Amino acid sequence: MQKTDQIAVIGAGLAGLTVARALVDRGHSVVIFDKGRGLGGRMASRRKDGWRFDHGAVALRPTEDAFTAFVNQSEAQGNAAHWKDAGGWTGLPGMSGLVKPVANGLTIHTQAEVTGLDRGPDGWTLRGPAEAAGIYFDHLILAIPQPQAHRLLSPWPYLQTQIEPAEMAPCWTQMVGFETPLPTDVTYASRNEGPISVIARETAKPGRDLPGDGWVIQASADWSHEHLERDRAEVETPLLDAFFTALDCAPVTPEIGMVHRWRYAQTAKPLGQAYLHDASLGLSV
Repeated sequence: MQKTDQIAVIGAGLAGLTVARALVDRGHSVVIFDKGRGLGGRMASRRKDGWRFDHGAVALRPTEDAFTAFVNQSEAQGNAAHWKDAGGWTGLPGMSGLVKPVANGLTIHTQAEVTGLDRGPDGWTLRGPAEAAGIYFDHLILAIPQPQAHRLLSPWPYLQTQIEPAEMAPCWTQMVGFETPLPTDVTYASRNEGPISVIARETAKPGRDLPGDGWVIQASADWSHEHLERDRAEVETPLLDAFFTALDCAPVTPEIGMVHRWRYAQTAKPLGQAYLHDASLGLSV
């Protein structure tokens, strides 16, 4: 097998891309693997027939200095804009536009799910992606949700135990577009009652050019958990009904409608520390 002085990062969300960018900028060789088709994790945009929906994170509200600096730099570079209605920032032309500059020049393999890990005397090997076959990695970084990291760490129960206190919450997200704008002044709403947690009018975001009136409807964590294993068709109607009720609008048949299930959408209970590091294994989580 080929021996390389490389670092493997699993996860191409903002966390994985940020750590990979920092390491590459310091002269390290890094390869990123992600099971999805695109980059950015929940900073994602769904596109279809001219429509674009930010169906993961609808806006960013940074509270830490480093994250604030990142958003400000992105805005200065034309990759983000302040969205006053939501009290935060959105990516341009969609939320995923924020992560593309971070990923520029990095070695990234998408649709490359890592199904298992092996640690030998020569380093780490990854099971799953064909791109990782025959390669040893000196260090491994897991930048993925806790349940996914927990599964991969099954050969190391003591590490599983350390990350078990962190808990994730799911989120069903519905995307709808209407040919004629809905008769409402609402552009963004955060709710703490009923099945809906967030309503975002995509058409009202800066820099958007959509063929009609686009909306993202995000279900609450409790409702999403209760309906987590339902078919997509089973969650469309109740969410859409709750949406029209929240806006006090008469129901209208959407021109386009899609739903997406985020199993690990939000951190319901943080671990309380930014990362774990095991120097003897060459592993960071």
